[in-house]
Amino acid sequence: MLWTQRVIEQKTQRFAALDGLRAVAAAGVLLYHVTDWSGRKGVVAHGYLAVDFFFCLSGFVLAHAFQRRDIGWLSYLWIRVVRIWPMLVLATFMGAILTARHSPPVWLNLTRGLLLIPRLDPTPYGTFPSLFPFNPPAWSLFFEVLISALWFPVRRMPSAGLATILIVCFAVMLWGALGMHGIETGWDRATFWIGLARSTFSFTLGWLAWRYRHRAPGSGLVIPVVLLAAALFAPLTPRNEFYDLACVALLFPVLVCMGAHDPNGRLGALCRGAGDLSYPLYALHWAAWAMMMRIYAQGEPAWFPLWFCGAALVFTPLIAWIASQFYDAPLRRWLSGLGR
Repeated sequence: MLWTQRVIEQKTQRFAALDGLRAVAAAGVLLYHVTDWSGRKGVVAHGYLAVDFFFCLSGFVLAHAFQRRDIGWLSYLWIRVVRIWPMLVLATFMGAILTARHSPPVWLNLTRGLLLIPRLDPTPYGTFPSLFPFNPPAWSLFFEVLISALWFPVRRMPSAGLATILIVCFAVMLWGALGMHGIETGWDRATFWIGLARSTFSFTLGWLAWRYRHRAPGSGLVIPVVLLAAALFAPLTPRNEFYDLACVALLFPVLVCMGAHDPNGRLGALCRGAGDLSYPLYALHWAAWAMMMRIYAQGEPAWFPLWFCGAALVFTPLIAWIASQFYDAPLRRWLSGLGR
């Protein structure tokens, strides 16, 4: 998903503009959840579509990194483990410590979370139905890991095969979107298969977009950033399902292709720095909110004050940066050395 750019070797061009777009999408998810959790649902109405952008970006970047690269499947999987699991482990442990009493059985759910195994059995009444109760955002990581692992052996599949995958997945997404008036789904047991189709569709679109990237219109960074932010902030519509599908099927692959370049100077450095923070921000934003909830003296009101939301928007990136600098990056360097 949004955290795949760093798997590219130094000899492979890194598209810093895509790092910038990834950061915008991660910020969209944070704003979407903070406003929703604080009782202000609808302020960032389509922030959930950032996940679909992440999947599309993942397919594009992985194709860029590994489509023509001579590497074994196990080596590829180790690269994925090194990139994803350290932050996943931290977020899962934090969630377990903060919310264990709400999601029994604790040890089983913790083990599943650490191994990225979704909870597909019926949940006890009154417990949170997420596939990963101690780290709900991990549902998208699960699908990204699964799809990217299955993608590698068939990464040179003819484009006709990709078109078949897209048609099948789009049919499932359309069925789900018409029934739920959108595609904000896939994170619980009841909608697991729709989530699989949702993630596979966008990943495959990104994969296909990489093959035809040279046909996309040229652009700087401003236009794709503005279009992505506008798509995430747009209000809900009476036929919201068609808006969601249009963004996922048409807009996002175009934006990814438009971002396939490397800005120079300070802008490029800013994009790369923001992109590096995007995965820790996504992985830890739920746990950071849970931490703030534990120290909020007024319990869980229907509406949290604006100052609390503002504090969350400062505290969460700070926690993400600290975890990235002093935990994730050093651990990944060590793990990368083990795989050589």
